[in-house]
Amino acid sequence: MKEKRSLKSRLKNLGPAAIVTSAFIGPGTITTATLAGVNYQYDLLWAVVFSCISLAILMEMASRIGIIANKDIVEAAIESFPRSKVWAYFVKILVIVTVVTVAFAFEAGNLIGGALGLADATGFTQWFSALILGLLALIAVIKGTAKTLEKMMLIFVSGMGIIFVFTMLFVKPDIGEVLKGIFIPTMPEGSAIATIALIGTTLIGINLILHSITSAEKWQGEKYLADSRFDINLNVFIGALVTIAIVVTSGTVLFGTGTNVNSPIVFSLQLEPILGSYARIFGDIGISIAGLSSAIATPLVMKVTFSRIFHWDEKGSKAKLAGGSVVVFGTIFAMFGTSPTQIILLAQANSGFFLPFVAILLMIGANNKQLMGEHKNNLLQNILGSISVLTTLGLGIWGLIKVLIQL
Repeated sequence: MKEKRSLKSRLKNLGPAAIVTSAFIGPGTITTATLAGVNYQYDLLWAVVFSCISLAILMEMASRIGIIANKDIVEAAIESFPRSKVWAYFVKILVIVTVVTVAFAFEAGNLIGGALGLADATGFTQWFSALILGLLALIAVIKGTAKTLEKMMLIFVSGMGIIFVFTMLFVKPDIGEVLKGIFIPTMPEGSAIATIALIGTTLIGINLILHSITSAEKWQGEKYLADSRFDINLNVFIGALVTIAIVVTSGTVLFGTGTNVNSPIVFSLQLEPILGSYARIFGDIGISIAGLSSAIATPLVMKVTFSRIFHWDEKGSKAKLAGGSVVVFGTIFAMFGTSPTQIILLAQANSGFFLPFVAILLMIGANNKQLMGEHKNNLLQNILGSISVLTTLGLGIWGLIKVLIQL
């Protein structure tokens, strides 16, 4: 008989999914969502909805593997073909390449965006602002673990949600047009890269790996599956709401104005109807915090994942070096003022390219009856997962080609 848990109990048990949501609500998402609203108003809202539904579906599988099998995605995929050493090496190499390339690319975008906001708010130079955020991120990554960051990320995500949603309601968008953008998929001319970027900034393969690990650390046993699903649904809903709010607000305030989104701090213009002259400083602070939170979460993925693959102590020097190297790389990029928009687009395209491979490993593990027993994927879960994998595979390849041509 399943144990009934109160809403209060489940709220107390929130955590792992907040790390994933805070990781994608960073300068990349803010820039991409603003760009979508400025250029296409509400037409690309469906891409946000699709990516968040797909994220919830894949996160549920990742969490279920962690809770039931006490394995992460990598371990579950390898144990699906336990006799094949070639398969084991292939999976590990694939995951290592994915984590390294995606983490380094996203970290550069996180710290560049955050440093721009801090520099604009304080008058500090770009390099000094980048150094401050980089040092804060480095300390958090070296000293902290996934468990210590859960509550901080949950508070940040909730706060961002309240601010952006309130602003969206204040500017009074055309509700009919908003609903049309959500439920009727369209891709206006020239919107391919923006569409792929919206999906790529939300659906990040390395975050799925981290979620399987953090879920296994927090919960053990099928009685916690409901808590995990509640955690996922609530946090992904908040993430979706934040992203939709940015697209809608920028589409209402800035669409048709000719605004050039060449930096994450441009998004503060959409806050002027409600904050007036304080919009810029508020936007600067928001983008700085968003950049810092993502700059902490991204190297944490590499630190935790590498610890599991190479059997390191998560609090040991090797794990700290792995996570710290990501922060150092991003800080150097940010200190030299590299163009944020190009880095962000390349990071999202790179993420979109690798996502399907991680999702396939996830599907393999979630269908392993020996590991999962009666909790292996059912037909509906496989259908929904396959749709996400195939769609993101096509979009990922197309998007990477488009971005490389554009760059």
